[in-house]
Amino acid sequence: MRDGEMSRLARPLGAVLLAGLLALADAACFAAPAPRRGGDADWPCQQRLMPVIGSGALWSGPPLDSVGDWHGEPTVAGLVGRIAPRNVSTEAGVAAIGTFADELPPAADRPRLMTLVFAGLLDETNRERTEIIARLKDLGRRQHELADIASRAGEALRGIPADATGDDAARRTDLEQRFAFVTQAFENTQRTMRYACEAPVRLEARLGRYAQAVKSRL
Repeated sequence: MRDGEMSRLARPLGAVLLAGLLALADAACFAAPAPRRGGDADWPCQQRLMPVIGSGALWSGPPLDSVGDWHGEPTVAGLVGRIAPRNVSTEAGVAAIGTFADELPPAADRPRLMTLVFAGLLDETNRERTEIIARLKDLGRRQHELADIASRAGEALRGIPADATGDDAARRTDLEQRFAFVTQAFENTQRTMRYACEAPVRLEARLGRYAQAVKSRL
């Protein structure tokens, strides 16, 4: 098949693909994300926004404000620093808590030290979740911006005939490229968010397991 013939066939195919993208836009696929559970317009996740994990639902041991600052106990701070990062598995963290408790000297104030361990894990988990939530909100704002760009580009495209010539044809080509780029960016961000939205939930679940492990060794 000659190049000219291929080009003539490609143009109708491109028009069909573009029409499909515009139809998706009409179906609200590019609508700006609606406010999610929690009432924050920038929060892009289906999961409820909980900015801070409180101790009440996880901890029934000694009051956390009665044991001092966990940073002041080097062994506690060392354990927290090892098992609080996101890349540490729940199983590894629970095992480390057990080893820490088993190695406490007989004269140690076990209830206080184990309570400090949970206090440190709570603080560090909340710190990590705060960073993740901030990044998720950035993604949410990006989706709002991309949705607005896609909406405006799609509206402008509908105003230019597919068989336009001259300056209108050049403008249509530019809009088509912009619309395709924004579409891809929007879809990529959506895929990223579907995974990223699970991160705060996973950290909360891991902290719950840590709390159980600490309480069992008080």
